[in-house]
Amino acid sequence: MATIKLKIYVAELANVMSLYDTIEVQRSTTAPPSPTPVSITALVATQAALTGSLEGPFLVNGKTMVFKVDGTEVTVTFTSANPSSLSSVISEVNSALVLAGLNAAASASSGRLMIKTDNSGTQYTLEIMSGSALADLGFVIGDKDNGESAHIDLISGVTSYEFDDGSGLASYYYRTRFYNTTNGTFSGWSDWIQGTTSAAVDAANLIVAQVKLANLDGTALVDRQIVIKSVFEARSSDGYGILGDSVVITTDSAGMAETVLVMGSLVDVVFSGTSIVRRIRVPSTGTEFDLLDNSLVVEDQFNIQVPDLPYAPRSV
Repeated sequence: MATIKLKIYVAELANVMSLYDTIEVQRSTTAPPSPTPVSITALVATQAALTGSLEGPFLVNGKTMVFKVDGTEVTVTFTSANPSSLSSVISEVNSALVLAGLNAAASASSGRLMIKTDNSGTQYTLEIMSGSALADLGFVIGDKDNGESAHIDLISGVTSYEFDDGSGLASYYYRTRFYNTTNGTFSGWSDWIQGTTSAAVDAANLIVAQVKLANLDGTALVDRQIVIKSVFEARSSDGYGILGDSVVITTDSAGMAETVLVMGSLVDVVFSGTSIVRRIRVPSTGTEFDLLDNSLVVEDQFNIQVPDLPYAPRSV
């Protein structure tokens, strides 16, 4: 698992906040048009939890159960005599967790064994790995769960938000909608997008680059690619040489696209399908900026690149 970062932009913030007060997030392990939506935010942050499907007592003497807590594996070898009571099984699981120094605990849930992380949020996970006691306890290899984070609070004057999925993968897809925690009303879902892995460079040295594009008739310009190419300089940030070649973003159904860039970088912004190429200096202050901001342009405002060819000599 990896930490996947989402950048969420709220257009018409005042209108949105007149109806809603939070942002809800779902993820899918499969790509659209066949997504598998699962909520990863809730009214309050929750713990990861797995519960067996069978009630005790259990015939688990001499058998094992192997599972992971937040990515760290622990093995329980049951020693209590058959038939083992639920309380005995819980005690042995908890002893193994304490010995391993893991932040989780076992307890009873309607006569079944339940394991739950101590902490809440998407970064806290449980996963069943193997063991000869699984069938007796009602678990299956591959059972896994992660906690949920609280919905993202909308804040007056703030249009850009970040959300970290602490148990994601780069292949996962995400969508958001606005939610009113008082009356339960909600907006439609956004388009599915893929997030990015957390940056190696400190967030204090990063800034969100945004752009909004429209057609001549005023409708959103959808699925237009913008290529941001590095103009290489002897530049570093947080000890990392900034040598990546390019970033490609694509406008969504609202004609908007955004990405994160290293502050102070010199880049060419190429608007695919046009002859427009802008060379800009990424701001070194703030939290977000507009790729169409004329004050950032180095050389021409809309640095339209043309071949630098000498005139042919004229003869008569």
